[in-house]
Amino acid sequence: MMATSAETIGEVETMSEDEKRESEEGEKLYEVPTETDRIPFQVAHKVGRKRLLHYKQLSDKRNPVPVLIIYAMINRYYILDLQRERSVIRRYLEGGIDVYVVDWGDPRPSDRYESIEDEIEVIDHFVDYIRNASGESQINLQGYCMGGTFATIYAALNPSKVKNLIVQAAPIDFSTRTSLINLWSEYIDADKVVDTFGNVPSSFLNSSFLMLDPVRLLADKYVKYYENMHSKDYVKNFERMEKWIFDSPDLPGEVYRQFVKELYQKNLLVKNQFMVNGERVDLKKIAMPFLNLMGSDDNLVPPESSEPLNDLISSKDKQIISFPSGHIGISVSGKAHKDLWPKIINWILVHSETKESTPAPEKHSQRAKRAVSEK
Repeated sequence: MMATSAETIGEVETMSEDEKRESEEGEKLYEVPTETDRIPFQVAHKVGRKRLLHYKQLSDKRNPVPVLIIYAMINRYYILDLQRERSVIRRYLEGGIDVYVVDWGDPRPSDRYESIEDEIEVIDHFVDYIRNASGESQINLQGYCMGGTFATIYAALNPSKVKNLIVQAAPIDFSTRTSLINLWSEYIDADKVVDTFGNVPSSFLNSSFLMLDPVRLLADKYVKYYENMHSKDYVKNFERMEKWIFDSPDLPGEVYRQFVKELYQKNLLVKNQFMVNGERVDLKKIAMPFLNLMGSDDNLVPPESSEPLNDLISSKDKQIISFPSGHIGISVSGKAHKDLWPKIINWILVHSETKESTPAPEKHSQRAKRAVSEK
């Protein structure tokens, strides 16, 4: 298990000059070209290569309860801030929401032994940092894709720290047969993959995702690009998306092994049999207000994988919003930013209202009805 104690965090400050130079050069890879109008952020905290990003406020309005967004480890977080007009983070900031985002960084060969337990521990360190920095005893937690699975696990293990839980296109019930990736996973020899590669290469993962819809993802989109080369905006948007798609980190080997064997193949999470550091993840312990976002046309994480979570938790205030979009379109489409995200922001603001803020402890701790889907 990866140590994530305060002493380990302190080791970041005592890196060798070569390590510091390598770290600084690595961080430069994350900088998105200036034409994306990326919102400035500060690195608020670090655990090894993993960074907690805190975004600059854009509004005089201020919601007291911050939101921590956990994105998947298999792509970069900046899909949520890809361009000015279609930036989820910008929409949040304009609404007065204080935004933190997890940047998982690039795993080194030695990181192949990281497990899901290690990532949950890192999330816990980041959550405690935000609680102490904000003075709030609870935060809003939002997870996207694989990050939604992590957020669900974390909320079940640490319900007292999460005021509201939001998951977006989150794989939860892996028994569904409506997605090719769920069917393929039955036959994946995860042990052989990890034993061969160590960290699973991004090229290996990207190839799998592209093969989910090869005609559209490997042919049609480039035909459309050729047909729209006269449009400067179309070309810029296309190139931004292409950069994001292929700017993918490798995945720590043990995380991949666990995700495939224990979740995809054994479906332990919905069976309440998934274990983290010897503790069973009981989804019934999720009792805070809950919002489940999904794309009705998502071929990577179909609604049938996300929707069952509403029946597995004990929250009385819970809602599903199904939007006519795909896995990524739910974050970057113009229609989503017009029709969907204002509703999400309003939900967060309403559910973050408190009569009185409760200061967070300084010391790190150890540890209903479904709404009608909106079409």
